[in-house]
Amino acid sequence: MRTQPIFNRFPTRANRWLAASLFFAAISFKSEAQTEPRKIQLGIITGLGRANGLGVNPQFGVVYEYQFTRHSSIEASFRWMPSRSNLTGYYPDNNNWIHYNARQRYNYYSLPVLYKYRTSIVNISAGPVINMMRGHTSATSEQGSATHKMNFRNVNLGAMLKVGKSIDIKDRFVLEPEIGVTNWGHFKKPVPEANLTFKYKL
Repeated sequence: MRTQPIFNRFPTRANRWLAASLFFAAISFKSEAQTEPRKIQLGIITGLGRANGLGVNPQFGVVYEYQFTRHSSIEASFRWMPSRSNLTGYYPDNNNWIHYNARQRYNYYSLPVLYKYRTSIVNISAGPVINMMRGHTSATSEQGSATHKMNFRNVNLGAMLKVGKSIDIKDRFVLEPEIGVTNWGHFKKPVPEANLTFKYKL
């Protein structure tokens, strides 16, 4: 006895419904695969920070972000804030006041690892930060010159809190303005900052 194909065992209308269901299921699966968000983003950071005693200084850095759920991601970055200033004044020497000129050149580095919570309105990030400082002060006066260097011996642990907004420019490019505050052990007060981050989705 000859066996008929399995589709021939069902009525024609049932075959049509089955074919239509498979077709729309395939379209839905393809659409979900295409709209799945890219999980990794790489970018650069530019901005300004206001440190106690140093005034406003530029900031630069690179950032890596991994999004593991719709609302949650981990963001790690390396940031550099250079500080350049010139000082002048007098210091006592016996019964005389000696005039001096000084140049301060300091570099502040930070390594924040933050948890980011995403919403349709703003992104909120918080986490620990490793802070490092390196630099030197050079002073000249009538009595000669001296240089005092500070290497990576000043390393401390702080914290960062920031709020930002992700703006999709194109398919893979993201612009994220943000404001925040960082607790540095090198300064008496927390450092407020405003940054603009450019990211690329991998």
